[in-house]
Amino acid sequence: MSLRLLLVLATLWLGVAASSFAENSSSSIYSDVEASVYQVRVINQQTGKKTAIGSAFVVMRPDIIATNYHVVSTYINNPEGDFSLDYLSTSGNTGRLELLAVDVLHDLAVLKADTNLGVPLQIAKIPPKGARLYSLGNPMDKGFSIVEGTNNGIMKSSDDNNILFSGSLNSGMSGGPTLDENKNVVGINVATSGNGLSYLVPAEYLAIILERLKLTGFQADADIGQRITEQLQNHADKYVQNLQKREWTFQQLGNFKVPMDVTGVVRCWDNSDKPIPGNLMRSYFTQCRNESSVYLDDDLEVGTLDYEYVWLDAGEMTPARFYRHYEAMNVSVSASGAGKQDVTNFECFTDFTLIAGQEFKMTVCRRDYLNYTGLSDLLVTAALVGHKRQGMLFNLDMTGTTFESGMALLQRMLGDFKWQK
Repeated sequence: MSLRLLLVLATLWLGVAASSFAENSSSSIYSDVEASVYQVRVINQQTGKKTAIGSAFVVMRPDIIATNYHVVSTYINNPEGDFSLDYLSTSGNTGRLELLAVDVLHDLAVLKADTNLGVPLQIAKIPPKGARLYSLGNPMDKGFSIVEGTNNGIMKSSDDNNILFSGSLNSGMSGGPTLDENKNVVGINVATSGNGLSYLVPAEYLAIILERLKLTGFQADADIGQRITEQLQNHADKYVQNLQKREWTFQQLGNFKVPMDVTGVVRCWDNSDKPIPGNLMRSYFTQCRNESSVYLDDDLEVGTLDYEYVWLDAGEMTPARFYRHYEAMNVSVSASGAGKQDVTNFECFTDFTLIAGQEFKMTVCRRDYLNYTGLSDLLVTAALVGHKRQGMLFNLDMTGTTFESGMALLQRMLGDFKWQK
């Protein structure tokens, strides 16, 4: 037999063996951990019907299960007793659940049953990039399922530290475990962007909650709402402190040099209009945004950071005509979905101030959250004045921050403006 034929046969054999190994691994994981994976359901007490579902798994103790915060958020945000939590096993058993603790920043929740639910799964570190992972859950309320995929590591372009998973998670799998080949939990299913790309919360964050609960004998937090508020406040302050330490890039825009991208946190995009022949005025528009937010409910997310710059050059346009156009552009609207049930009305203060030696008309607006004391939305608009045919607009929008942190970030950014005519 020729050497070439031997190599071909060997390659074919290895391919079949690898395929068989993957199938065996998936089948083994499925059968071994199926009894430790559950469906979590939020039940409307008035109708007795499900209003939200997700997945969960037994961890640390036979009566403790973990899931996503967003799976049980309806229950948390309606503390009047209109909703309850229960579990459904793959064998059809059901029972009530008690909420013990949440980590709203990493979209995690820990619950307790009044009976043993199964063998606890063990938490392990994230394996190397390229390792096979196995995600489990109850997709589309269709029953227990397993999805194979690949670990692509912690996302570097985002500040939420999630794992990028090459696998197709589906609605209903949120809160389920993702396992390594040793059947240990390395991540918790949290979201998908389609096209075979999904996101996992690293299991190390769940381990922190569990260790804290272990110290209290797994007693429920006395005030979940207050705990969430504390988490959001601490996050807002640390987030701005982290931004201050990060490497910012700077870009020339008209006669100004301004702060733009923040490495690993904020990315900026050019949204300038294409030049139109005969148009007397040119505008240059750059928009910047962070890559993550904190989910609170279906209509409310906080932790967003948006800022934008617009440079206008009127060329030979008359100053009066330019001013009318400039004034019409000097508006900014908060991107937050917060409503009257969430926040107070905006209170605004307007004054003239010098930035990089140039005079700006600046308006600072603030509104406070009703259910999260100490958190605010900050909306800032600044417009260059004193130039007949040139203009500069700067808008800043922060949601769910502390006012002090928001103002500290604003001061840091404005201090980096440079006028370079």
